Amino acid sequence: MPDRSTRELREALRQRDQFFTLSLDLFCRIDLEGRFLQTNAVFEQLLGYSEQWFVGHHYSQLVVAEDQPVVDAAIERIKIGQRVHALEVRVRDAHGDILWVEVNADLGTEAVIYVVARDITQRKHDEQRLHILERGIESSVNGVIIAEADHPDLPIIYVNSAFEHITGYSRQEVIGRNCRFLQGPDTDPEARAVIRRGIAAKRYTHATLCNYRKDGTLFWNDLHISPVLDENGEVSHFIGVQNDISTQRAYESRLAHNATHDSLTGLPNRALLEERLQQCYRPARHHVGSVALLYIDLDDFKSINDSLGHVLGDQILVEVASRLVKQVRASDTVARCGGDEFAILLTDPGDILLIVERLLASVARPYRIEQSELHLTASIGIALDPDGVAKPSHLIQQADQAKSQAKRQGRNTYQWYTEGLNKRVSGRVMLRNALQHAIDQQQFELHYQPQVHDATGRIIGFEALIRWHHPERGYILPAEFIGLAEDTGQIIPISEWVLRTACHDNVRLNALGFGEYVMAVNVSPMQFHRANFVPGILETLEKTGLAAPLLELELTENILMESTTKAIDILQTLRRLGISIALDDFGTGFSSLSYLKYLPIDKIKIDRSFIREVISDHRDAAIVQGIISMASQLQLKVLAEGVETQAHYAYLSKKMCDLYQGFYFARPMPINDLITFLHENQAASQLQQNDEHGSASSQTLLLLDDEPNILRSLTRALRRDGYRILATDSAQQAFELLATQEVHVVISDQRMPEMSGTEFLKRVKELHPQAIQIVLSGYTDLKTVTAAINEGAIYKFLTKPWDDDELRLVVQQAFREAAMLKVRMRSMKSPAAE
Repeated sequence: MPDRSTRELREALRQRDQFFTLSLDLFCRIDLEGRFLQTNAVFEQLLGYSEQWFVGHHYSQLVVAEDQPVVDAAIERIKIGQRVHALEVRVRDAHGDILWVEVNADLGTEAVIYVVARDITQRKHDEQRLHILERGIESSVNGVIIAEADHPDLPIIYVNSAFEHITGYSRQEVIGRNCRFLQGPDTDPEARAVIRRGIAAKRYTHATLCNYRKDGTLFWNDLHISPVLDENGEVSHFIGVQNDISTQRAYESRLAHNATHDSLTGLPNRALLEERLQQCYRPARHHVGSVALLYIDLDDFKSINDSLGHVLGDQILVEVASRLVKQVRASDTVARCGGDEFAILLTDPGDILLIVERLLASVARPYRIEQSELHLTASIGIALDPDGVAKPSHLIQQADQAKSQAKRQGRNTYQWYTEGLNKRVSGRVMLRNALQHAIDQQQFELHYQPQVHDATGRIIGFEALIRWHHPERGYILPAEFIGLAEDTGQIIPISEWVLRTACHDNVRLNALGFGEYVMAVNVSPMQFHRANFVPGILETLEKTGLAAPLLELELTENILMESTTKAIDILQTLRRLGISIALDDFGTGFSSLSYLKYLPIDKIKIDRSFIREVISDHRDAAIVQGIISMASQLQLKVLAEGVETQAHYAYLSKKMCDLYQGFYFARPMPINDLITFLHENQAASQLQQNDEHGSASSQTLLLLDDEPNILRSLTRALRRDGYRILATDSAQQAFELLATQEVHVVISDQRMPEMSGTEFLKRVKELHPQAIQIVLSGYTDLKTVTAAINEGAIYKFLTKPWDDDELRLVVQQAFREAAMLKVRMRSMKSPAAE
């Protein structure tokens, strides 16, 4: 007869088996290693595996890999007796579908882990749908409000971000309140009644009513209210969707007025100005000087719109209009002709200059907008019809021409229309004609400026720069004609010629065998936004035979800020083709940095205006450092333009700039001069490589200073670069070393007992012209040193104490210059020997 403990064990096993059979949850047992020992039918039905398949398999064959570390950690905690909270993991069924299960586990008495799981896949899907719904409501441009229906005052329990934007109230300020707080004295009682009746009937309601923002301003609310039903079909909440249609209402109410008036300022528009000008001509034909027109344009107003926004810009325009009206009589007409341009018709002008001076002073007064003080000026053109016979359109045109001349004279001034001015305008027309002739006769040339990787002179590519070789005026710089070409559309054939020529020349340059160079070509805004831009690029590459990765297109940030989405699509197409993209003149426009992370570009070019004084102006330095840091984080290359001096290069090198372009390395040059330059550059590089590998003429540096500790410091700083260093404290011994050794670079102190450094180096220049001279001194005799530099006796001047890194850069570039000089001297001797 079995004892009591045996019976209890059998009963426990029976209850466990019954639990396995009857449980509606997933139930299984696993060993301490995670292998299945037993599963119930629900477990098998949900996952589609048989119990025989489960037994002996490790749990990892069900749980997705990303969630396995969570399970492993739980098993380890169970082993040491710690309690495990419910886990949410993903499992894969027999069909490969992923299910979510909530798992609870505990350690049994026989060293077995008991696991109870529950299918929560639907819950997870519901949570995801709810999350998407919440995000959708938050992303809506319409205001959304949810209010409780079972409370007599219908308190608000939720509003989205659009509601906050429309009304100016934050969520914390409106939760628990009734929507009535948005209404005011001008709210239509009938609209209120429609809303009350709809809510009382618990049905969809639509009404348009006047509401008030937090700041007291009125807005028209197109409101839709719908009841929300619970599981029992009862109305539990009301959801309201509001749309601010103030602009639409204002537009409708002013539509007729806007036919003859400016909608922003309320001033007469150009059409009404011309009508009044025509009317005043009829009685004025017999009165000399009775009609005058002032054309007013705000100076650099575009920068305000671009930097501060059009809303603030519009406020300024309204204020300007008000100030102009106050400076003239009621019988005069102040009109807005468009944008930031105004016109004033004076039918009895009197002292015109007095009026103009008052207008300039009035416009120039500070503008206080949104707690900010802004300053603005205007340029005014004056056209006077002394005989009263001019056509209205002619008088407006003349005043406009005079205004443009005032702009060119520095702005914040006025200019009379004269025949001389008319001739200058005609000159612009003549320049346009000459430009067209230049296009037809191919009077343009391309000069190429190398883009350099570092002070070793390693050239990675070139920028193509256009020059107009006028038959009479000589070379005309792009600044004189590119703007005109943009205005007239002539930039298109010019840009096409530049691209075609640059690609053709780059094929020629790469055929020299010195390496693969990338050709950078500037793209004009008009060219970029043409429909056939990308096909035209591909056609040019195909005809010239240039590989796409060897072409780089330089675009200004203003190009990319116009139709940004379209611009990004174009750039992505170019990138897929292998063409590189550089953002030119970075920092000079008014673009939004929020777009930068989306732009598919490879390189940022820092504008030369920031480089010019980067070593002395903390603001330029901060901008440059910021651009380099930002580009590094975005994994973009940075090229500094306008690197004119060694100091520029040394500073930028410390800031980890990637590429350089400027006079310090090379000036722009025609294709044939560039080929000569590349040959010399290649020969100099080869010569330096030979020197660095210990050939008979290794890189030799002579140091002269009468202070031994200075010589030791210089030697210690420069020894790491592998130079052969000769050091002496005597000028006489230095001459002896120069006579017996091939010295490439000489560094001399300025103040020495035998002779000054400049005098010593002047003699070295005469005796050994192939040696590059550097003077080093803590006492600067500026006049003497300047004279020596101008005479070519000194290559560089450094002061004590020196910066080791800068010193090494100077010496490195000096050896590069010595190699180039040696190559040139050899090439000069070769023709003579022949």
